[in-house]
Amino acid sequence: QQGVPPPQVLSLTGSILAANPDVGTCWNLRRRALVELGGDWVPGELQFAGSCLAVNPKSYGAWHHRAWVLGRATAPPGGREGRGLCERLLSSDPRNFHAWEHRRALVAQEDLEAELAFAGTLLSRDFSNFSAWHHRLRLLAPTRSAVGKGGALPPDRLKAELELVQNAVFTDPTDQSAWVYLRCILSRATPPPRIICVYVNREDATLAVVFSRPVMVNPEHPDLSVTLDGSALEGPWRSGEGRPRPSHTWLCDLPCPDEATSTGRPLLQLGITWGPDSTHLEVTLLPDEDEAWWQEPVVDRELFWPEVGVADPQVLREQVETCRELLELEPQSRGCLLSLSLLLSALDPRSHAQETRKYLQHLKEADPLRLGFVCDVASRLEAALGVLGLGSGPGDLWLRLPDKSMTSLPLLERMVLVTHLDLSGNLLRSLPPHFAALRRLQVLDLSRNRLQDLAGFPPLPRLERIWLDGNPVSHASTLSPLAACPRLAELRLAETPLGSAPGAAAQLDKLLPHVHVTL
Repeated sequence: QQGVPPPQVLSLTGSILAANPDVGTCWNLRRRALVELGGDWVPGELQFAGSCLAVNPKSYGAWHHRAWVLGRATAPPGGREGRGLCERLLSSDPRNFHAWEHRRALVAQEDLEAELAFAGTLLSRDFSNFSAWHHRLRLLAPTRSAVGKGGALPPDRLKAELELVQNAVFTDPTDQSAWVYLRCILSRATPPPRIICVYVNREDATLAVVFSRPVMVNPEHPDLSVTLDGSALEGPWRSGEGRPRPSHTWLCDLPCPDEATSTGRPLLQLGITWGPDSTHLEVTLLPDEDEAWWQEPVVDRELFWPEVGVADPQVLREQVETCRELLELEPQSRGCLLSLSLLLSALDPRSHAQETRKYLQHLKEADPLRLGFVCDVASRLEAALGVLGLGSGPGDLWLRLPDKSMTSLPLLERMVLVTHLDLSGNLLRSLPPHFAALRRLQVLDLSRNRLQDLAGFPPLPRLERIWLDGNPVSHASTLSPLAACPRLAELRLAETPLGSAPGAAAQLDKLLPHVHVTL
């Protein structure tokens, strides 16, 4: 490698790479030789890289070398040649992601409409071209509003895109690419995590902050800060699950909030600041109160489909009518059934609840290979409807979701104030760790589900009764997480394998000595 003149290195590596463009060592040697050689070698190298791509259109080394050459050019050549290369390669393989990425880099500063027309030409040949749909979506991303309606497309552009989608779905209702694109252009980027509930309890001496999405709070340098009566609270943060990982719920201990004084119980003024979006909230706990909270109002249309970005209900209604019309022609269209369910919930989840349930049931029958996904979507619908029916006043708060065929438990972060939760007669096989958000929960009915254990169940400070009747619980050790619930007084295990096992009562008495167990 040393002492060989750069022209000879270029000749040797060129011979090898022309036959096999995937020899990374040769590309490295070639770049080193070009740097030593000097002069204007950019046009020749672009031509050489193009010839290598003719041998292997998906050669990582050749694409990387072409990008490196363009980066070294003092005056980058026009993009016409590069676009022509990409078009030739995409005509033979529309899914060549190297060519798509290279084309996006070339046209980043060029005419948007011309590039949209190119993507439209490819789609007119084949509406199933996922890559062309994706390219179109990437091109439209900068046109989305950064403020206002949360990233929706401008009305004129949205209308044009919806017409394109309509042509595609009526051409082939069973193809999924256009349906995915429809949901994307009606959506916005996933909103950043934000505080949706703050709950403080005097007796537990704990402040709970609940987020819309799991976040990680660094105990040493937290983005989450609290003041108590104007003074910074230095106590470390811990997740509701007690594990150092992203969580919906973060807890902070309060310093002796219920300590007896000559003046009685003190008034507590708490200020909570979340650094990433500069949110500042205040919660006041009066002397005669045991608990206080602040909760973000729920937006009905965003609860089931939180990414929906189109605020104009007329646009959504038009898409609903299009889907209904198409469904009459193609009742088994998976994309249509899912899109229609989302659109109805974005309009008004409660008034369209029965219709949405019907379409999701049809989707389960039409798409048995994705049954688990559809069941989880249906579970989110039931959870959303339950949350929308909740009150917000003091006292007990019941949430009843029995016999809903739920396979998962989404939106627990929206159930912080619930005291009684009925999940009996569902299809739950496990419990999510963000159960930790339910700081007020006193009674939990999980009877007649499919739970074999309570792995990951967090310590709930106010849980008093839990019912597991009719679940396939076989071993007492699988219930060990309940030992961390300080107020648990009643456990029901009727009609379970553990309930009829010899010695079960003694094992449970040892595991949960202060709990009344019904077998």
